[in-house]
Amino acid sequence: MRSPERLGADAGGETIATAVESSRRTLAGRSSTPGLDARMLASHVTGLDASALIAYGDHRLPPRRLGQLQTLTARRAAGEPIAYLIGFKEFCGLRIAVDPRVLIPRPETEELVQRVIADWRGRRARVLDLGTGSGAIACALAEGLHEASVTALDANVDALAVARQNVEALGFLDRITLVESDLFAALGQRRFDAIVANLPYVADGDPELDAAVARYEPPLALRAGEDGLAVYRRMFADAPAHLSDGGRVYCECSPFTAAGVARLAREAFPEADVLVQADMSKRDRIVVVA
Repeated sequence: MRSPERLGADAGGETIATAVESSRRTLAGRSSTPGLDARMLASHVTGLDASALIAYGDHRLPPRRLGQLQTLTARRAAGEPIAYLIGFKEFCGLRIAVDPRVLIPRPETEELVQRVIADWRGRRARVLDLGTGSGAIACALAEGLHEASVTALDANVDALAVARQNVEALGFLDRITLVESDLFAALGQRRFDAIVANLPYVADGDPELDAAVARYEPPLALRAGEDGLAVYRRMFADAPAHLSDGGRVYCECSPFTAAGVARLAREAFPEADVLVQADMSKRDRIVVVA
């Protein structure tokens, strides 16, 4: 944590408390959480955590840091995701670095991770994270499944660079293998006990796609054709050749594509049980092949 002295206790400019309040007022009506966003941006600029922002609220921000906060506030007010502005997102208790090369991890995806961990905890499972992006799922699985080995792949080399940054920062280099691959293409005949897929599933014209997501997050990691199933259709065509006996496939989807993903799963694994699981909002978001 940066000390208030190094921030410039006697410098000119607004106090920290005044600057945070000014940021909050700017964001009011433009963010669903203006107060939280203002504090997060101030913490990013100052290096002070939430309690320190309050404790040192009467200290003044140097003009340069005040300018940084004002610039970030303006970008947030324009709709840019807070995670991109501060450079990370909390996911399953881990700090995951993110930038516009990768999607921002979602709370719904934590439920996917929790389901996989519940099924494989304490077992020496071989886990495949298809379309790893930032590496959030792979890192969370490595954290929760201490006996597992995780292979995380993505076709996008820029995304893999972000994933490597997170794998290294969180100390999982010995447990997570990163692979550049278009789905299973680079895996040869390898089989896995758990295949975890959070692949693009946004259909063209999806009415629930947030405007900020569409504007700022990478479209190749989101969009999957007219019905939102283009990538999952390709995945399920090859998945049976890479699933071990007794293995399971876990897919995240949208409420609009869940039925289609489940249909593809049943066609690929006609002898398996295919379960559709609702998220905490009671909307179908996870398909499990067991």
